[in-house]
Amino acid sequence: MANRLAFHYFPGRSFLHRWDTRCKLPALLLSTIGLLHMTAESLAIFTALLGALYMSARLPWKPLFSDLKGWALLLLLVFLAQAFLAPQASTPLPSAAGSPSIPPSIHLAALACWRLALIICYAILFTSVTRPRDLRNALIWLMSPFPFLPGRRIALLATLTVRFIPSLLDQADEIRQAIRLRAGNRRRNPIHRIKVVILPLFRRSLIRADETAMSLAARGYREDVCFHLPKLPLADSLALVLLFMAVLASR
Repeated sequence: MANRLAFHYFPGRSFLHRWDTRCKLPALLLSTIGLLHMTAESLAIFTALLGALYMSARLPWKPLFSDLKGWALLLLLVFLAQAFLAPQASTPLPSAAGSPSIPPSIHLAALACWRLALIICYAILFTSVTRPRDLRNALIWLMSPFPFLPGRRIALLATLTVRFIPSLLDQADEIRQAIRLRAGNRRRNPIHRIKVVILPLFRRSLIRADETAMSLAARGYREDVCFHLPKLPLADSLALVLLFMAVLASR
C-alpha cells in the first residue's frame, strides 16, 4: 500500500463503510456545497465531525497528513490570492483589548483555505470508505432516470479512473524509489529526472490499459445487461436527511 490515503479503499466495518453509496455520494456533494458557504463556527463543527468520522472508520492519520502536504502548494496559492488580490472588507474584525486587529483579507484567506482543506479531507474520506464497485453501482442507479445518458459507460469510466489514479501514483513512487536506490537522484538535471520517471510510467500505463481492455473483453462486458440494486435502507436515507438539515442550519 502506498504512503497515502486518497483514492485508496481501506476495508472496514464502520458505519461509513456500511453506509449505502447511493447516500454517500449525494452526502459528499452536499457537504462540498455547504462548506463553501459556512461561517467559522460551522467550519469548526464540521472539522470536529471530520475527526470523529476518521476515528470511527479507523483510518490511519499519517497518510492523511501526507496527502495534505501534497496540497500545501495549492492552499498557499489560494491564501496569497485571497489575502492580497481580493477586495478588502469594509468592517474591521473584532479583536481583544490591547491586541492588534487581524486584517479582513487575512481572515477571509484563512477561511478560504480552511474550507478547501475540509473539502479535500471529506473527499479523501469518501474514497477511503467506498469500494469502486459500489461507486459504479451508485452512479448507474443515480443516472437510471435519464435514459439519454450512457449510465453504465459513465460509471465504468468513473470506476476505472478511481482505480487507475492510485495505481499510477503507486507506480510513480516505485519508479522514484528505484531511481534513488540506483543513486539516480544525485543527478541535478531536472529534465533527465523527469524523463526517467515519465517514460517508464507512461509505458506501464499503456500496458495496464491494454490489460484492462483485454480483461473486459474476456469477461464479456456488455452494457445491455439488466441491473438491479436492493431497496435503499431507511436508516441510510435518514442519515442523509440529517446531514442535509445540518448543512442548512450551519449556513
